[in-house]
Amino acid sequence: MRGFVVSGASMSQPITEQLHFRPASEKPTKEFNGRWVILLNPCDGWHIAQVLALEEDGEVYHVGAYEFAGGEFEPHDFYVAWALLPDSINLANHFEDQRLSPEIREARWREWVAKN
Repeated sequence: MRGFVVSGASMSQPITEQLHFRPASEKPTKEFNGRWVILLNPCDGWHIAQVLALEEDGEVYHVGAYEFAGGEFEPHDFYVAWALLPDSINLANHFEDQRLSPEIREARWREWVAKN
């Protein structure tokens, strides 16, 4: 692994998460409903999708990986591998000190409203 040194600054301790890639033939299951995944497309790289289990009358009839706009990413046709992403809320909690304070966020909101 390569790295670089920024003069006068120290790097924080990195947070390590593991991704376990599965082939497209091993489709996401209903247990992953609502979870986010990263998909590998051999032509243009990475895509983010949400696993949705579609139900009717309490029965799951389809599980797929869907883009934000609502279309389904098809296994084999669109992606060749996928992996579950770590829970974003839990991960974000490690970086709580990087968020804007409520006061600054409110001031920026008021500034934006005044311009528009």
